[in-house]
Amino acid sequence: MLARRLLRTAAAAALTLAAALVPADGAGAAGAAPRWDVSFPGDSPGSLLSVSAVHDDLAWAVGRKAQHGVIMRWDGKKWREDAAPGLPRVQEWSSVSAVSADDVWAYGLAGRGQALVHYDGKRWTRVPTTGPFDDSWPEVSIKAVPGRLFKGGKSLYTYAKGTWKTFALPHLVDIRDIDALAADDAYATGMQYPVDGGHPVIYHWDGTTWTLMETPPVRAGTDTAKITVASRGSVYVAGWAQGSHGGPPVPSVVHWNGSAWKDVTGSLADLWLTEIESDGHGGLWVTGTDRTEPVTAAPVFWHYDGTGWTKMPGALAPDGDHESPRYAFYDMEPSGSSGAYWAVGDYSMPMTKESDTPINGLIERSTPHPPAATHK
Repeated sequence: MLARRLLRTAAAAALTLAAALVPADGAGAAGAAPRWDVSFPGDSPGSLLSVSAVHDDLAWAVGRKAQHGVIMRWDGKKWREDAAPGLPRVQEWSSVSAVSADDVWAYGLAGRGQALVHYDGKRWTRVPTTGPFDDSWPEVSIKAVPGRLFKGGKSLYTYAKGTWKTFALPHLVDIRDIDALAADDAYATGMQYPVDGGHPVIYHWDGTTWTLMETPPVRAGTDTAKITVASRGSVYVAGWAQGSHGGPPVPSVVHWNGSAWKDVTGSLADLWLTEIESDGHGGLWVTGTDRTEPVTAAPVFWHYDGTGWTKMPGALAPDGDHESPRYAFYDMEPSGSSGAYWAVGDYSMPMTKESDTPINGLIERSTPHPPAATHK
């Protein structure tokens, strides 16, 4: 994705953490702000791009490690590489979606082709996919719900009972993210590219077909690459636009309440926004890479409680580059029923003698977030 490519090549300036972040004290206490902790710092160069949980003691995270795809599994105590048989060798796993302990899907890149696998609780099995390999955005999003799998790309694809169905899209439209509540209620977001001169596209699936929704009111040049469904008829779409004259990126977040869009960006600012996730209580988690002036790149999360935004620090990796850090998060997911969340991405290591800056995968987990008293 464009956002990831920019994030991976951006040069982070020096950072004074004390001036940039205010720590959240008393995490875990009633009414206290959550705290983010490192759950897994990568042990070799790589990146983690997607995470999906069944419950608090079972989750999967996927990405790449040392130039090949990796699938990690959380067992309630530790993250380990998934040892179940059947996984093909790929360059990268870019998306994972878990319905249950024996119904997990992962999508990746194999050469200039696609790789789709399913886990049945014992082994992974390769599943034939459909549609062309997407050269523009090869990191395709998938979302699984009981009885159906959704897949994005240059068309919209649904898979059920062993059969793919394709919904054709207009020329230069690419679907970047999909979220679903059920087999008959899903949403997809993307763009009519190029971004300059193009426009966002949001589609809704009703169990039979996809319908184009009203265009959301985002700033011109905003790449609407992320979507989350909070409840029936309640959907958030987000993205970011290039700042003017080389300034910080300009994020946008809009909400569909079932009848109209509303801009809820508010004070959210200076963020390469690469992920949003409903908090289950009428609010949102948002993350990406912080570009607050003077330029910073420490781990950061923003929380929207339905009325306003609060900026919260993430956790620093113990072996990360503290002089010129660079942190990026690409996906978030509830860890289960506890109210805690997973976030996956990567971080920069100190520069080597060869002037290389290794990038390691990163998984962080929040303490539970208390629900707000009221939401609008």
